[in-house]
Amino acid sequence: MNPIHTLLNDLLAVYWKALIQHRSHVAVIESEGASLLASEMTAKIADEPETIENLQNRLLDLGGVIHFTLPQPNIGTNLREALQNDYELQKNARSALNKLVKQVSELNDATTRNLIEAILADEEEHLAWLEQELNLLEKLGEPLYLSKRM
Repeated sequence: MNPIHTLLNDLLAVYWKALIQHRSHVAVIESEGASLLASEMTAKIADEPETIENLQNRLLDLGGVIHFTLPQPNIGTNLREALQNDYELQKNARSALNKLVKQVSELNDATTRNLIEAILADEEEHLAWLEQELNLLEKLGEPLYLSKRM
């Protein structure tokens, strides 16, 4: 199998998992009454369907077939777990995407490299936002943190 096809299918699996996890966390956060935080989180993940579409289109443009196994999302049961689980997902995404950029460069696929680099830039912004939210949660404590996000 073409290594770029495999790489793109692996990324599709990760991004479908992330979309499910993030949207589930929005629901968890809304259920805790933090509607402003849920809205902000929804805005942060609004581009994920577009990322999935771009990955699928690239795979199909290269003559590949969409074929992946969806990994189990790590869905938190409360605000802190939701933020922490998303943070872990984003932190792992940064290192994985950097490795993929190197791999596709070695395979001489500049278009896929550019696509992954654009995804990486977005993931780093999301990671920084999650770091900030977790730091605020830690510093303020949950009651005060939630009071500003309801």
